[in-house]
Amino acid sequence: MALVATEFRDMTVDDYEQMAALEPRAFYNRPDENYASELRKFYPPDWTVGCFIDGKLVADTRAVPMVRRFHGTTTAFGAVGPVACAAPYRRRGLVGKLLVLALERMRERGQWLSGLHTPHDALYQRYGWERAEGKVSYTFGPKDVLLRFKGVRGVTEGVTPDEWERCDRVFRQKTKDANGPFARSQVWWQHAVLQVWDSGKRVDADAVVWVDADGNDRGYAVYSNMAQGRDGGWEKQMIFIRDFQALDSDAYIGLWQHILTHDLAESIRLETHPRDAFRELVDNPHKVKAERGFGAMLRIVDVEKALALRPHIGEGSASFTALISDPHLSWNDGTWRIEASNGHLHAEKTGAQPDVEMSVNTLAPLYSGYMKPETAALAGFMRVNRPEALAEMSQIFAVRDDPFSPDYY
Repeated sequence: MALVATEFRDMTVDDYEQMAALEPRAFYNRPDENYASELRKFYPPDWTVGCFIDGKLVADTRAVPMVRRFHGTTTAFGAVGPVACAAPYRRRGLVGKLLVLALERMRERGQWLSGLHTPHDALYQRYGWERAEGKVSYTFGPKDVLLRFKGVRGVTEGVTPDEWERCDRVFRQKTKDANGPFARSQVWWQHAVLQVWDSGKRVDADAVVWVDADGNDRGYAVYSNMAQGRDGGWEKQMIFIRDFQALDSDAYIGLWQHILTHDLAESIRLETHPRDAFRELVDNPHKVKAERGFGAMLRIVDVEKALALRPHIGEGSASFTALISDPHLSWNDGTWRIEASNGHLHAEKTGAQPDVEMSVNTLAPLYSGYMKPETAALAGFMRVNRPEALAEMSQIFAVRDDPFSPDYY
């Protein structure tokens, strides 16, 4: 039997055609002639690592560099996706090796935190990712609800991807102290927010800015219509709201007044912040289906560096020791003393006895504020050796807002 040469490495400019052939097929789509040019245009080759068997690309993993906001601070972030593997080569551990290699590359680039979206939690849990952001989804018929309040005078104006800065100014103001949103670049705005894929091509999404009586942009909504099958001779449509941001109640109500004019659609769907109050704004909240949803899974790439960039907003100083197990990244594995003072966190390895014991998975939802230490202890996410440490951890991992990002990647 001939030996098979297996290689795990960074991609090069010579690999785009193979990437363009592999990735769509891995997700049961047809390769598109535009995809290779999209890859060349937006993704430098070394953002992706691949597995080659006898020179043929059979799996790859991409980590796009982003910047995540956290209560007035930012941290470099590795947004993972796609993670692709050709069907004949699955269940061989190739993807797992690529995920670890991608994490090593992220650390080399100073990306101390990573995230991904997936319906396959179990796979990524094995490599240190954990659900650590949330959202709520609203679905309703536009003819089924009425708004309880009316906003003051204002108008909506359509915007194109070339006018992305109008939306960006609102977004920056709205998210400057938030927990989770990205600091969006021009490329991200124009091609990932204000454009959508339709029949294998990028097309402009519908987008409006709400302008108050003084001419100030105070909110925006980005949405698109999606076919939902046929009802007799008519094709049913759903309006999917990609992004909805308002700086005040007038903009919030004004944008909803605009959205509800789309009453030819069968339904409207919005995925938004867990504390959004739209359901309370309508006259019959029972007509609005609300579902708690999951946001991204997060992964701590470097415990020491990630914690150093996380702000401390609890009261007073606090500290605890934690035995953190990370079977894939040796620099995270061990016992850490984690302390907070003067608005900052600090972590260093120690020989002291651990107050708590956890996997690196558990640290991610604690870090983001998605899970409280008491909840993690009660649900078995960590072992508590000193019960008093839970109060210290609550101070250290306090947040002002639920973790949420409107971006899907």
